[in-house]
Amino acid sequence: MDRILACIACVAILVTSESISAQDDLPRVLIIGDSIAGMYSNQVSKELKDKVRVDAAWRPTDLVLNSSTVLENLDQLLGRIDRNGKPVPEEKWPAYALIHVNVGLGDLVHRVPNLKSLRLLPISSGGVITTPPDRYRRNLDELIGQLKKRNPKAKIVWASTTPIRASRSEVFKPGTEIEYNTIADGIMTKHGVPVNDMYSFVKKLINMDKPAGFGADPFHFDKKNIHMPIIRVIENTFQLPPAPETEEEKIVKQSKSAG
Repeated sequence: MDRILACIACVAILVTSESISAQDDLPRVLIIGDSIAGMYSNQVSKELKDKVRVDAAWRPTDLVLNSSTVLENLDQLLGRIDRNGKPVPEEKWPAYALIHVNVGLGDLVHRVPNLKSLRLLPISSGGVITTPPDRYRRNLDELIGQLKKRNPKAKIVWASTTPIRASRSEVFKPGTEIEYNTIADGIMTKHGVPVNDMYSFVKKLINMDKPAGFGADPFHFDKKNIHMPIIRVIENTFQLPPAPETEEEKIVKQSKSAG
């Protein structure tokens, strides 16, 4: 019996080692973003298993990503500082072929003014936007420059910020994402970075007139999957066979035809 258990353990180790080795040979993709990125990263990773290795940039749970904090913590997001805050040896830095990045909702949320820590505050109670437009522009300009400098071989793709609907929390102002997406478009044009238009995809997918308090916060999508635009970017980048069209993509296509 002991020999059988030992053999099983050896086989498990070999299978795990082969899986890790196989993963190491795949093109590597990094997804940087706020909690919405966390929602779709797992789906992207599962659906592209054995084709690419998809990493969701790790960050402490109490770190809210916006254009300022992503700059402050860029080395950790890129895997150059470990989870204990210690530098990773350069020879062990992840080599990413594609970096898919967005920050927006963390910049657009309203908060208590003049407070370093993040404490949300409704607009009607005096909440101020986290990142003013001019600062957002400067931050994105520096962010893309830093990503290109630190990852000269990686393709960088920017994702536009998804729509903001009316919400009972009143810490987001509907429409502000349109202005900030316009700012981002200008910076991406300057740097020659393609834009994954997540805004248009999601806008055609969800009910934009959903009443506040009925799951209309910007982190809810009417139980629709929004990960396919990221998969399409990855497929195009690495010339992978396209996955079948999803129901969400059909809805978006029909919406475009009707419009």
